[in-house]
Amino acid sequence: MIVLYSDARDLRHRIEGLLADSRVKSTDSRLEFESLAAAASVGIAGLRGCSDADVAWLESVFSQGLAGPSCIVVTPLSLSRLQRLRSVESNRFHIVWTQEVVKRLRHALGEVDLWHRDPLRLLGRRILCDHSLHWSLVKAVEHICRLPHDSRTDPPANSVTNLANEINIAPEAFSRYWRQEIPLRCGPKQLLSWALLTWAVRQRPAAEWATIATRAGVRRRTLERGSVRLLGCTLSAAGRDPALLKRRFRQWVAEVSKLDRPMVLPSPPKTQPRRRAQVQRQQLHLGSPFSVATARRPWTSFPGSPAFGSAPLDFVAQARMAGQ
Repeated sequence: MIVLYSDARDLRHRIEGLLADSRVKSTDSRLEFESLAAAASVGIAGLRGCSDADVAWLESVFSQGLAGPSCIVVTPLSLSRLQRLRSVESNRFHIVWTQEVVKRLRHALGEVDLWHRDPLRLLGRRILCDHSLHWSLVKAVEHICRLPHDSRTDPPANSVTNLANEINIAPEAFSRYWRQEIPLRCGPKQLLSWALLTWAVRQRPAAEWATIATRAGVRRRTLERGSVRLLGCTLSAAGRDPALLKRRFRQWVAEVSKLDRPMVLPSPPKTQPRRRAQVQRQQLHLGSPFSVATARRPWTSFPGSPAFGSAPLDFVAQARMAGQ
């Protein structure tokens, strides 16, 4: 579901017209928008002013864990707004200027919504975008969350030991890096259990549960226990309602990725190789030069900056002319 809020009636009606063939819930109430956003995949906020207080409000609304909804901000172009949106540090926020809403909104929405169809991949994408991890954790997240492509049909590793062996690191060292750096209050075994159950449910109805379990290297009873523990229902019920798995997974991620204060990680010794996740950038940036702070890049991701040589050279001048 897409939820829409705007503090300007004409802008709200304009966006509603552009998305007439989509499932959109529209409101002019901020309280209603906040409540609807919890169950939505994408929230669209049309703001005339987009003040510092507005940006802080949006950050609080869309702080529902690493698999929570994304936000597309629609606001008039001006240099002050461009500068103000620098404070939005999560790749879940994207911007479409009001002057280009007809050309850009549907495309941006389609790109963002694509990631929300698979919350497990969305979780992995956000972890790798927002955090600099030890190389073994990058490989582990890519394996568990099926990144950068979703073309692998093989099941995920069925144990932490097997996962560590697959990425060629000692299990003890892998577990230590996980505890220190992964921004989730859970161990790798829990995330592997979700990945295994997600993979198994996707194999139905093409194969029987016993066949699926054998292919995953576990017993059917193991899959059954995992379904009851994670979803509160049997495998059969999970197979009949795949949306239940997505909903429960998002709820679980919201719980284990909520931190009372920002996570401060110890600086690694220089002997430990580290790298930013090498997920395909053309996918991570959602194909849009208007993504706000994607993958912690320096603030050069707006047209007119050195990062976009093909952009109009007078973009900043246009922003200034648009007013404060």
